[in-house]
Amino acid sequence: MSSAAFVDENQFSGLINYCFPLSKISWLKVGGPVDVLFRPRTLDDLSRFLPLVPVEVNIMPIGACSNLLVRDGGLPGVAIKLGGRFAEIEFKDNLVKLGAGNFSSKVAVNLSELGYDLSFLRTIPGTIGGAIAMNAGCYGNYMGDYVQSIEGFDKSGKFTRVSRENIQFEYRSSFLPKNFIITSAVLKPKRGKKRVIQQRMKEMLSKREETQPIKKATCGSTFKNPDGKASLISETSIELKAWNLIDRAGLRGKKIGRAMVSKKHPNFMINLGGATAEEIESLGEYVRKSVYKKFKVSLDWEVIRVGRK
Repeated sequence: MSSAAFVDENQFSGLINYCFPLSKISWLKVGGPVDVLFRPRTLDDLSRFLPLVPVEVNIMPIGACSNLLVRDGGLPGVAIKLGGRFAEIEFKDNLVKLGAGNFSSKVAVNLSELGYDLSFLRTIPGTIGGAIAMNAGCYGNYMGDYVQSIEGFDKSGKFTRVSRENIQFEYRSSFLPKNFIITSAVLKPKRGKKRVIQQRMKEMLSKREETQPIKKATCGSTFKNPDGKASLISETSIELKAWNLIDRAGLRGKKIGRAMVSKKHPNFMINLGGATAEEIESLGEYVRKSVYKKFKVSLDWEVIRVGRK
């Protein structure tokens, strides 16, 4: 795709980059370039940009790239990244409207000041848009439990509001309209005492630091918990948790090149520095095959893998 195939940069207040290396913003610090990266500043920017993209060109929202493995060959098409201009927080009655560009952890902190409890978001990396798309969750709470509606654009640039009845939330996934780019969402949080909510978040952070390699280049949980597909038992059951299966298969600390299964939390894969996306993906596939061989349990990727090999 020619860098000037369909858009005049001067038409927009947002930033347009061509052949942008996604390794610069990936939490795993790997990945080839995306053909076009568009960072709109306004809703109008987005609505005018989208119709200019040829029908055959893929469009993908990428959020904070905290749960994304971009392959070394790069990402074909257009990536849309919503920034600080899409980080509004508005209150009405017992509802809160959140821009999709908000960081989940920041939302949890800001809302706690007013007695709104979305404390489970405190330890979830990435943005609100990504958390909705992945139905992110922990400690028995999931985004789908709170979302009342979402707003955004389809590929043609048409603005649409979608009610929760038309969003099918499942374990670590949600079925949104095809090619839909979330720009905001309305949630109904629980209410609670500020002190209690903030203490809970403090305990969550402490537990996370104790059990996860948070200071390493990683995307968090690599694989879904097999038992989580059917029920919320995944939050309490150990037997079919991905980390336990990986650990029992003797894979803690396993390396391929500069990619490694975390010794601290076996469901985390780490870039030791200089790893390629191919090494990380190969390590993940080695883990899947090893776990299946030993336990006859198939691990599904939670990290989203995209792009050319």
